[in-house]
Amino acid sequence: MIRFFKLLSIPVFFFLATACQQDDPPLPDNTSNFEASLQGFDGNETTVKVKLDRVAEVSTPITVSFQATRLNYSSEFSISQATGAESVTVQPDNINGTVALTIPVGSDNASFKVSKLPAAFFNGDESISFKITAVGQPALIGKTAELKLSFASITSQGSQLTLEGKTSESAYTNSVFADLSANKQVPVNRKSWNLGFSSGSLFRVVLNHAYQTTAVATTKTDISTVTLADADLVLNLDHDISNTATSVLTDAWTGELNKTVFAEVSANANENKVYLVSFEGSKTKDKWYKVKVNRNGDNYRVQYARIGETTIKTVDIDKKADYNFSFLSLENNVVVEVEPRKNNWDVEWSYSTYNSGLNTPYWFQDFILINHLAGVQAAEVLEATVKYDDFAESNLSAATWLSTRDAIGSKWRSTAPGGTTGIKRDRYYLIKDPQSNIYKMKFVSMGLGADGGERGRPVIEYKLVKKGN
Repeated sequence: MIRFFKLLSIPVFFFLATACQQDDPPLPDNTSNFEASLQGFDGNETTVKVKLDRVAEVSTPITVSFQATRLNYSSEFSISQATGAESVTVQPDNINGTVALTIPVGSDNASFKVSKLPAAFFNGDESISFKITAVGQPALIGKTAELKLSFASITSQGSQLTLEGKTSESAYTNSVFADLSANKQVPVNRKSWNLGFSSGSLFRVVLNHAYQTTAVATTKTDISTVTLADADLVLNLDHDISNTATSVLTDAWTGELNKTVFAEVSANANENKVYLVSFEGSKTKDKWYKVKVNRNGDNYRVQYARIGETTIKTVDIDKKADYNFSFLSLENNVVVEVEPRKNNWDVEWSYSTYNSGLNTPYWFQDFILINHLAGVQAAEVLEATVKYDDFAESNLSAATWLSTRDAIGSKWRSTAPGGTTGIKRDRYYLIKDPQSNIYKMKFVSMGLGADGGERGRPVIEYKLVKKGN
């Protein structure tokens, strides 16, 4: 009987082992690609990224060759290490050469920076052709292995981008600004700033919507007289979501500059109140900041300190005509760059402040904002009306355009427990950019439900419907 059991167990074991092998099919090839086949830039520098389909299990060296057209390396352009990237080695041979970079274990990308040199003059017809020529095993060269980088703005016919919001810190570390016409994205740490200062004709201050920021005015205009005791005289910045009075602690969801917590900065310093400011990680009253903003000619002068401190810091903030805002980090005492130039981005994916449904602030992951201050508009189209693949210029007349910052917002996805989560496949969006190019844009994956994506790295697809003037 025992011998029979042993004999019987052999085929059973073999069957189970075979079944386990069948349940775990081999992973598909891990290929390396550029983000797009065509990219343009009209600033002074841009970042080129090489990506794997999934994170590297071993350190993966990649060789990229480049060939310049109407450009000379070292006299008109340079290639260097991008901020936060692994080391990059450039081996030029006159105007052409190679770039050697490495994707480290646990990462899925590596990047390098291309810069226009200040003494050079450009006509706009210059370009660099990049090609992935070698990849360390077990990775392979993918389908998008060639990239043409134009030294002028381009108008993309369409592409696909994976928005890089996720880092090892969290799935929503970055706010990501996407420029559809340039096939380009710019990820920025969402906690890198606290206050933004309008570069337009108005003197307005905005709160960092991606950093759980709230603020309230005191009755005082002299910052040196504001103490911890004043925190007990205002609405608590660490608000209760059920308290409908707390909507006044954040800027308007729709982004109008005349509906910010900070009143417009007066030319008369005696009329400008001191504000108390809180953000993620600084909710207890002793960690709040006190801030007073005055005009400094055509620009701003900001005084600030922790609410209990007596030493007041002062910083001057300049308006920059080609940007929507200048940005200040109270925590790091520095003016920082956040948004790209106002005409160089269309949509922003971010963690963001929005309406809870009770008219109180609530913080959303996977939120889409449009660059409304630069004239970007968006319209929602239902697949039942016109399918994405069929939408053409002739269909534009039926579009209902919105110009508010939250024109897309959270309408493109569902994260509610108990229901169908992930992308809403029954809709897509039209984006009219600052140059009046019109794109149709749909979401491919976001890492929820059965879309096969990764949370914090949503994939968008877009196609040009109508070229601007």
